[in-house]
Amino acid sequence: MTRRNPAVPSWLSAGDLARAARLLQVRSRHEASGLFAGNYVSAFRGGGLEFEESRPYAAGDDWSAIDWNATARSGELFVKRFREERNQTLVFALDTSASMGFGTTGTSKAATAAHALALLAAAATRAGDRTGVIAFRERVYERVEPGRGGVHGLRVIRSAVTCAAHPHGATRLSEGLRALEAARSRRAVLILLSDFRDAELLPPEPGRARLRGALTELARRNDVIAMPVVDPAELELPRVGPLRIADPERPAAVRVLHTGRERTRQRYRVAAAAWRSRLDHELRRAGAEVVWLRTDRSPLHALGRFFRERAARRAAA
Repeated sequence: MTRRNPAVPSWLSAGDLARAARLLQVRSRHEASGLFAGNYVSAFRGGGLEFEESRPYAAGDDWSAIDWNATARSGELFVKRFREERNQTLVFALDTSASMGFGTTGTSKAATAAHALALLAAAATRAGDRTGVIAFRERVYERVEPGRGGVHGLRVIRSAVTCAAHPHGATRLSEGLRALEAARSRRAVLILLSDFRDAELLPPEPGRARLRGALTELARRNDVIAMPVVDPAELELPRVGPLRIADPERPAAVRVLHTGRERTRQRYRVAAAAWRSRLDHELRRAGAEVVWLRTDRSPLHALGRFFRERAARRAAA
C-alpha cells in the first residue's frame, strides 16, 4: 500500500531530527525504568560471573561453591559469592526500505521500529550493556559500532531516528544478516527490526527459503530476536469502497480493491493471516525468537510481555 503519515516526516532538518532523537531518548529512558528495566536484566543476563566475596557457609549452600582457601585459613566453611558480569552486547539491524514507510495510524512501521529500538537501547544503557545499530535496505548505509554509556546510547537512537525518517529502496534482508554476522566479535543479542517483505525469506512458491540457512547459522551462535512490524491495514482491509493500492518498492504494481465487498475483505484477511503465520513459523524454525510489533500500539507493551515471559522461562530452566 502507499505510504502515508510517517511519524518522523522526511522534511525534518538535521536539527529537528537531533531534537526528535533526544526527546525519544528521554521518553524511552522513562518508559524503560522500573519493572521494564528489571525484566530486561532478567531476560538478557550477562555473559559471565565474577567473584564478589567469601562468606560463612549456610545450610543449603552449594558445596561446589566452597572457598577452600578461606576455609583453610579460618578453620570454618566459607563459600564464594559471585555476581553477574554485565558484558552483554545488543546489535540492532534496522530495515529502512520503502515498505517500512507505510503507516495508517499516524505512525509508520519505521518509526515504530525506531521506538522499539530506543526502548531496548535505554534499558541496555541502564544495565551497563553495549549497543550498536546497523541500518540497511538494498545495502548497509549506516553503522554505529557497539559501545556503552548515555552519550553512546543517544548516538544509537539518533542514528535510528534519522534513518527511519527517510525510508526508501528495496528490502534486502540478506544485507542485514551479513552485517549482523560481521558486527559481532563474540556471542551477542542480535535484534532484527523489519516488516520482512522479502521474497528471499518467503518466496511466493512453497519451498525452502533461501535466507533460512543464513538466519539459522546466525541463531546457532547468537541470541537472535526477530521483530516483525505490521500495520492494521496489512491485516484487514477497511471498508472504504474502491481502494487503490501500490507496492512502495515496486511503484508500477498498482491494483484497485473493492473493499465494499465482504468476499474481497475476507480473502484479504485470510491471505494476511496465512502470511503472518508462515513468517512466524519460518523465523522460529530458523532459531529466532519472535516479537510482533504494530504501528497502532506502543512497542512498550509487546517488549514488556516478551521480557516477562523470557525471564520466567530462564528462571524455570
